[in-house]
Amino acid sequence: MMDSLYIAQSGLKTSRYAIDVTSNNLANENTEGYKKRIVQTSEVASIHHNIGNGVSFDGVNRTTSPYLYTQILSQNSYSNYYTQQNSTLSSAEQIFQETDKSGFSITLTDFFTAAETLRGDPTSSTYKAELNSQSTMLVNSIKGVYSDLEELQDDNLSLLKDQAEEVNSILAKISHINEKIINSGETNELLDKRDQYEKQLSGYGNIEVSTEHDNYVLKMGGQNVIFNTTSFHELSVKEEYISQKDIYTTTDLNDTNFSDGDVVTLTLNNDVSIDIVASVSGGTNFDLKQQIVDRINNNSEFGKLQARLDTANNLIIESIEGGEDNIFDLKIDVAGSVVGKDTNVSVDAADHVSVAVYNNELELSGGTLKSLSENLTSETSELLSYKRALNDFTKALVEAYAQNSDTTMFKGASVNTFEYVKDSAFFLSGTDLEGIAQLQWAEDINIDSRSSEVTSFKEFYKNLLENVSIDTEDNASLMESQDAVLNSMTVTYENLTKVDPDEEMINLMQYQAAYEANAKIITAVDEMLQTILNM
Repeated sequence: MMDSLYIAQSGLKTSRYAIDVTSNNLANENTEGYKKRIVQTSEVASIHHNIGNGVSFDGVNRTTSPYLYTQILSQNSYSNYYTQQNSTLSSAEQIFQETDKSGFSITLTDFFTAAETLRGDPTSSTYKAELNSQSTMLVNSIKGVYSDLEELQDDNLSLLKDQAEEVNSILAKISHINEKIINSGETNELLDKRDQYEKQLSGYGNIEVSTEHDNYVLKMGGQNVIFNTTSFHELSVKEEYISQKDIYTTTDLNDTNFSDGDVVTLTLNNDVSIDIVASVSGGTNFDLKQQIVDRINNNSEFGKLQARLDTANNLIIESIEGGEDNIFDLKIDVAGSVVGKDTNVSVDAADHVSVAVYNNELELSGGTLKSLSENLTSETSELLSYKRALNDFTKALVEAYAQNSDTTMFKGASVNTFEYVKDSAFFLSGTDLEGIAQLQWAEDINIDSRSSEVTSFKEFYKNLLENVSIDTEDNASLMESQDAVLNSMTVTYENLTKVDPDEEMINLMQYQAAYEANAKIITAVDEMLQTILNM
């Protein structure tokens, strides 16, 4: 009889705890990151006759699924990558956006029309003034597009640095939570908060979490960022800007090919030219190369370049500042023939921006950090590919007009160095106009520096606009698909872990009924004891 009393008492206590847990679930229904709590119970071992000895309250656990949770972290990383890409590419598309009355395509058409109109009346001062104005607008328009792309890149770099600091802040918070867990024991509240921070972290980059042997380890991009439970490494943004390096291994510049007085012309960016008068008699066979080195290094107009001879006496010319914004075009003209650099060993200017831990680059497969760093790196950046296309367009335009006209209209080999020679439209001859007017129809121009394909100026820019739109649309489609995958997993996970008020009310009634039933057992036992005592 006394056993029944103790059994019912254990039932009362367990039912009361279950009602408390249910009440807490309902109170936290809308608490961000809260996972539904469930009471853990077990039967108390029998003492004799296998009757049983009541119920044991074993604690309160969170409802979760480690597998689903890990998958959500992974998919969240991918989703945030495409979302950031969408932001960047949409901004780029906005930069290139055109209407029927505005945009670089309209400016280019107006410029060609002005040249064609002047060709019909080469003496008209009005038409000359119009071409002069349209030429200036052409330069300003493409520079405006390029400048906006540069500003977008700068914004991405600034955002990347800010997000790296945000990640460091989250790592510090997780480490602090882990320290609390060590000091005060693992609680559901701390685990919920840590899950929230891990979810935030996965939006920046792919993460892996391990709690084996009670040791918390968190990796981002394959690198340990939290280890030994409470220690963490901070992220940093690593910027590397590689200088363009033109290397001439040819023997065409050896002294044996020249006589004293021969002239070699250096032309920088289709603009600045200097003549070098060879002095090669009685030398080392490399005197001319050394003359080129000295002239480049001592000429202020070549101030952004430096030249030298390597141990094999190959001529090396490179930009002092690195990165794609500091590309240059140097032509070495010998008797009307341009000496070519060795493309097998020369180095192209390049940008490389990454996120690192102690100079170890993160191998990111998703997250906003991956998107931002990719769009700042030459090999992976759509933005830089658009800028390269504009540079190719500009260089081809300058060179085409130089070949078709005796009057120099434009200078430069990139958008940054692109210039209209002031008032040159007023000095174009009829022959000049005949040559340049045909360029709007020419379809045999090699514009893309990485391809041998030929096209027209209008078609090249049209294709660029199409590529910008296609890149944006393709990413938007991937983003939509990825969001659908993430949402599906999240719904499944939340159905398991979130508080369902209807379910909790049913539980409440069950626990209340259990409490009342155990209370009746105690009352019954009490009455039985009173009967015995009154005998």
